[in-house]
Amino acid sequence: MHKAPLGRPRNELADLKILASALSLYGEAGWHGFNFTKIAALAGVGKSSMYARWTERDDLLIDAFRALVVSPGAVGNDPRTILVNEISYRLHEYLGPNRSAVRRVFVEMCSTDNPVIIKAYQHVYVEPIKEIRNRLWDFKQHGMIPADISITRLLDAVEGSVLMRTFCLPEEDVPCFLTEVEEYAEALLDDQLRGVTICRMRMINVS
Repeated sequence: MHKAPLGRPRNELADLKILASALSLYGEAGWHGFNFTKIAALAGVGKSSMYARWTERDDLLIDAFRALVVSPGAVGNDPRTILVNEISYRLHEYLGPNRSAVRRVFVEMCSTDNPVIIKAYQHVYVEPIKEIRNRLWDFKQHGMIPADISITRLLDAVEGSVLMRTFCLPEEDVPCFLTEVEEYAEALLDDQLRGVTICRMRMINVS
């Protein structure tokens, strides 16, 4: 984030309003509709206040994602805890106040090579998932995850299930669902692991 000029005190509340407004506008209008004039109007600040902090819209969008969409990464000391925490975090994020911006990144990432969108996507998804994958691989190497379980496919199944649930959930059902996130996260992981167990049993029966 660009520093304000010397002698000009930062207004943290104004910064937060600008960052929140930036994510809101991006979620609504996408990168092509993302501009300082509209963000300043949404935030209720003058454009001069924005230019004192950001001179490029690229930097503003990335700073907004980094400040307001913060993944906890691999939280926990065992595979199950890490995956349940990841599911819970994603459900809250994809259905939370920044959901339009997060969803927009997924959509635009599929149709652009814009470095700003790529950087935002890496922050929202690629980097935290890589951290989780690395932790799970470490557990697997220490025997805490069976050798025949694919870490990549397990994560694909979990993350894909979360995306489908949140993207397809009717808006009127969101408040109720958010009260059940923890239970859903536990049940989702149980379903995935049960599927792995059933497949293993079938393989044993065939052999």
